[in-house]
Amino acid sequence: MTRTRQQAISRHIRERIQDGTYPPGSKIPAIPALMEEFEVARETVREAVARLAHEGLVTPLQGIGTIVRDATTVEMAYRPDRPAQVWSVKTGETEDSDRVVQAGWETATREITSWLQIPDRAQVLHRVRHQRKGGQIAQIHEQWIPNDLARAIQDATGDDLTDTARPLSTDLFSQMRAAGDGPATVTETTTARMPDPDEAGTLELPPGVPVLVLWRITRNTDERPLETSILVGASDRISHSYTVPV
Repeated sequence: MTRTRQQAISRHIRERIQDGTYPPGSKIPAIPALMEEFEVARETVREAVARLAHEGLVTPLQGIGTIVRDATTVEMAYRPDRPAQVWSVKTGETEDSDRVVQAGWETATREITSWLQIPDRAQVLHRVRHQRKGGQIAQIHEQWIPNDLARAIQDATGDDLTDTARPLSTDLFSQMRAAGDGPATVTETTTARMPDPDEAGTLELPPGVPVLVLWRITRNTDERPLETSILVGASDRISHSYTVPV
């Protein structure tokens, strides 16, 4: 009997999410309200909501409530015969959907120095961006750029790469070209894993949803690394496709 009531509650909420009664970013009714509406015990409602969370439809947030996820698909398509596109163009979102939340100079870790082929303890520019699609963050983009290239970009373009309040005048690859060191190749490796607590919180992931992790190194014609990035996205939202000559 309890199992049937759980199914009825989760089906009721699922249908309200699908018909737009509970749009992305909204809260579903609190547990006491659902207990009263369906005349069931607290544990029955908890398990019904947990079922919806495991389906990826909602995210329980402590102190806030259970939020309807924005599950809008984000398709990342790449073609070598087309120029690089910024996030807002790829996704059809506004420029504000790609926000730099952290930027500054720091001493590179041993891992970053290895990826960028720079001396130990060299300075790098570290940037973190939150990229939205719909009402929620779909991807976290963390990037490291060698000190000399980052400063050359600022000298050539006038853009302060550490300024988190001001968007760049153009995409970073175009800025590299303006600085006289344009990208020639990009190597990307994609894996999947479970998110750490910070990633799960930023992406508002419900339990059981893994993240898609893309590691990228961009090189110039001399095979010198120009930047390295780690992009972490919700695996049920982000897709990557590549069209290349055969």
